[in-house]
Amino acid sequence: MATVIASATVTDTVFDASVLTIGVDVRGTVADEVEVRSVSTSHGESELAEVPLVRTEDDAADRPSDDYEPTTVTLWNKWTESAELLEPGMELLVTDAEIDDYGAETGFKTTGDSYVVVEPSFLVDVTSIRNWTECPRLYYLNKLSGVPLNYPVVKGTLVHEVFGDLLRGRDLEDAIDARVEERGLQLGLLGEDPESVAEDVRENAQAIEGWLEQGRLTEEDSWRSEQLLISETFGIRGRADAIRRGAPVELKTGKNLKKEPRFKDKVQAACYALLLEEHGGDVDTGTLLYTKNSALDRNEETGDLTPAKEFSMGNGLLKYVVRLRNEIAAAEVAGDVPTGYEGNAKCEYCFEQDTCMVVSGRLDQESKAGQIGQPLPAEEREYFERFSRAIEAERRAVHREYAKLWEQDARERADDDRALIDLEFVEKRELEAGRWELRARRTGGATSKLREGDLVLASDGHPVRGQSELARIERLDEDEVVLTADEPVAVSRLDVYPSELTTDRLLVALHDLLLKGDERRKDVLFDRANPEFETIDETFIDNNDAQNDAVEMAVGARDCALIHGPPGTGKTYTIARAVRAMVDRGERVLLSAFTNRAVDNVLEAVLEQLDSAGADDRIVRVGSESGVREDMQPYRLERAGDPETRLAELEDAQVVAATTATCGSRIMKEQSFDAALVDEAAQLTEPGTFAATNLADRFVLVGDHEQLPPVVQAEGGTGSDEPRAADLTESLFERLVDCHPDAGVMLDRQYRMNQRIQAFASREFYDGQLRPAEPEVAGRTVDDLEGVSRDALPATLRDPVAFVDVEGESSQYTDEAEAARVAELIEAYEDAGLDRADIGVIAPFRAQVSTISSHVPADVAVDTVDRFQGSSKELIIVSFTATGSLEGPIFEDYRRINVALTRPKRALVLVGDSRALSSDPVYGRMLEWAQT
Repeated sequence: MATVIASATVTDTVFDASVLTIGVDVRGTVADEVEVRSVSTSHGESELAEVPLVRTEDDAADRPSDDYEPTTVTLWNKWTESAELLEPGMELLVTDAEIDDYGAETGFKTTGDSYVVVEPSFLVDVTSIRNWTECPRLYYLNKLSGVPLNYPVVKGTLVHEVFGDLLRGRDLEDAIDARVEERGLQLGLLGEDPESVAEDVRENAQAIEGWLEQGRLTEEDSWRSEQLLISETFGIRGRADAIRRGAPVELKTGKNLKKEPRFKDKVQAACYALLLEEHGGDVDTGTLLYTKNSALDRNEETGDLTPAKEFSMGNGLLKYVVRLRNEIAAAEVAGDVPTGYEGNAKCEYCFEQDTCMVVSGRLDQESKAGQIGQPLPAEEREYFERFSRAIEAERRAVHREYAKLWEQDARERADDDRALIDLEFVEKRELEAGRWELRARRTGGATSKLREGDLVLASDGHPVRGQSELARIERLDEDEVVLTADEPVAVSRLDVYPSELTTDRLLVALHDLLLKGDERRKDVLFDRANPEFETIDETFIDNNDAQNDAVEMAVGARDCALIHGPPGTGKTYTIARAVRAMVDRGERVLLSAFTNRAVDNVLEAVLEQLDSAGADDRIVRVGSESGVREDMQPYRLERAGDPETRLAELEDAQVVAATTATCGSRIMKEQSFDAALVDEAAQLTEPGTFAATNLADRFVLVGDHEQLPPVVQAEGGTGSDEPRAADLTESLFERLVDCHPDAGVMLDRQYRMNQRIQAFASREFYDGQLRPAEPEVAGRTVDDLEGVSRDALPATLRDPVAFVDVEGESSQYTDEAEAARVAELIEAYEDAGLDRADIGVIAPFRAQVSTISSHVPADVAVDTVDRFQGSSKELIIVSFTATGSLEGPIFEDYRRINVALTRPKRALVLVGDSRALSSDPVYGRMLEWAQT
């Protein structure tokens, strides 16, 4: 532990020049509590804080943590404000520190050039720092309730987009027309006329155009618009509106009649100055462009109507910005809720004062503005606290992914399936509106999590230190990748770009349920009341009692209904039949699921049902072009176009289909439904489910909690002060099945698997209740397929279930021997007449997927368990890649093996090390079943 210096006087010390080093960056973990105190120096009274820091290089040493000897780092004067934020375990970075040598102890101290950064790996967004400047409580409220769909926000976005277009050389009128048209749906929801909007944007854009034409720029001047900047030193990220001559230009659609920019706007520009300086710039000025100034009547307004206002970028402002950023990072990492007392804002002038007081009152939070209203019941407040902390733990996990952009090298990123590297840049081509198409050649067969439609960080070698742009993957095949981006970059690497959008929407959905939700809904969710049902005297499905019961419950539910659908039991058909019954009753239905693939699969079944009823003309699929399946594109809602037309298409739709993530968007939150049917509900977190169910009067959840659970990045903890991963890994579906068993029905007849294949899953996961729906399902084999003969297979593969024993390798994530054996098995089935398209291979790790893919034909589907859920093949081969320790997600959660074993229809081959597998009781029973 660090020892606090008792003396209150610090004298100037003469250092030996041979040991004095200036400009050292010191980074490490805070080892103990930090005390700030005043001392007398030869220069007068000063404040200091002595921080005991276990330096990063010491952390890497191969020795017990008890042996770490903290180094004392002394923070002087204003940096003590950041010292007060520190808690043991937090990370600290001090730049340009000076060696502070007192006798036997060598420490460090800040200099006039130093910056002190708390939790530098936590990337704080520039907009968050600006909001925090206004009021920390306002920052929290914006995060909690989200940004609503309103005209000022839409107008601001339009003006910014036109600004970027002008910088890229686009004609003003063309830009305005195109951008207003792109926002057709939003303008329709707001009831705005496109011509008046265009005029409004034009008034603001003319200030930009006039400024650009004032002759301030020469042909040598460089411009960049919407440049993404990330600082690994200061822990800040953001997209600058524009960079002119290496300095930031920020656009504001309001007015400012003073000569100086508003302080919060200066703070925002100063953030970008820091980012640019880290990337090699030398920034001494910033510009704020207040576009509304040019639209003001000089006869009616007094003051400085000049739109562009420049200011000097002094070191004091830059250091102040970092201290603000430190406040946010410390609060986020510690899980603190701002009260408003942290800032100097006056509550009586705040337009969010009432909202702040209501939220504070309902959640019983301390607030500078005070409280209004009765607090929520204690169990609801505890629920909010527990889940909001778990969501914030997810946010911190996303930030750890940000840090890996610079902490991992290119090969580590690729091995972690987070990057495609060693691309060869081919060409760039300018598109309409100044965007660019970028092409690069793939030089290796590496796999990654990247998919077509993903937003990625495209760089010329390093995503943070090199030139990089946010880009969209338009096409990704074995040989080439095609991207579109606002600016060109010589692409040689693509990185997964982490996003906080999911955590943002989870928090908003949680807020909306508890603070805006129906009391009856909350009574059911918190087990204060049982779900109620209307009696339905109608037969919907006459050949499957469980399916018919499920539809009856879905149609008759006054609160909620639960449909448990094990593999192959026809849950998609059941959902579609329930939707049709609801539509027949004149109800408006939201159809949702966790993934785009599931939404499109269910929508296809719904279309078949409604087509037979002649009612498929009022269906809308909400989603991006890249996310919606090609055959569902005719139903996709276009967001661009005439506002009234687009609004009518959405609001006249009787069935609206969208992912649960899309349900949290500003557009979908404007909609309301009689019923919401949510597929894949067991893969959704509780708040993720609320994003859809909050929009409807009642809901039906469909899923299987014996298959894949919700995907959670945070590890969580077990202590009372730690967010538990279990808070998010248990779905609302699973909780309600336990809480309200009478509100659900299990589909018990499966239409997929041979009886021999389904036996283990039925016994192990479904209490023996799962059985083949028909004799022909129970007895199906590969012999039933045209041109396939079981007799042509080796004798060991003729049974519908087979096990192939392969001794495990020492490598944890790949097994060449298993991959080679899988290739031999595929060849054997091909020789027996089975088509490659009917074969699927499942492996637990992306690395093994890549290894197997290099051994087998390209048209054989090879993927992980997670990617295979929801699909099936005639033959499934499972490569366990098992070593003696049985490490990996497929072994840590038995539900994953349930998914793998229930994908085949007619044949299942398990490939693995029997000695390793038999060391686990569940896998031991699996071996007995497979080898019987």
